Amino acid sequence: MRLNAFVFVLLAAPMLVSAQFSHLEVEPVENNGAVSGSTYRIYAVMENEGDVIDAVFGEAGKPLFIRSTKPFYQHPKGGELASQVQRFDVENDATLGFDSWVTIGLEDNYMNSLTGFLMEFSAFEQGNALETDNGAWFVTPDKRQALAPADKRILLAQLTSSGQITGMVNLHGRTKGTPNLDGTVEGAELIQAEGVTFTCGE
Repeated sequence: MRLNAFVFVLLAAPMLVSAQFSHLEVEPVENNGAVSGSTYRIYAVMENEGDVIDAVFGEAGKPLFIRSTKPFYQHPKGGELASQVQRFDVENDATLGFDSWVTIGLEDNYMNSLTGFLMEFSAFEQGNALETDNGAWFVTPDKRQALAPADKRILLAQLTSSGQITGMVNLHGRTKGTPNLDGTVEGAELIQAEGVTFTCGE
């Protein structure tokens, strides 16, 4: 599917909350004091293995934000997207492993097709809030990283800060369905969850 066609489907899809999305889960990550602050990973927890989250978005009336009362830790070699974080560099610099970024499914650049669309990340990369009411980060739904694994958790972000972190996101995806030889999926239902919030930190 072309990028513009995918984004049209995302933004024009009917608004609803699907039962296939369960909740967001915050998991602390031990950074052993390698950087200032605490590190957390944010997961979308699905009801079934194979359910898909292919976009995290904000739009008019349905904003997205990730904020902290203290600056986010941003490593000079890191990036706003996990797809910009080089695995080789992480293996050779422990502090890079705690960079703050957003993603779908994967934690570094290896086989990561993540893309930002109409997102302005400059403030986030300076340690400030990430906010949009007209943008998304996404992968096409055929990518393996969009599928919930056996533990039903899809990674959405890693965040490091000394402050209290709050977020609100909107999620787009579909249920597992049955793939056809032509690339279409039969029996899949829309997943769209709006205004889903999380809090972590002091």
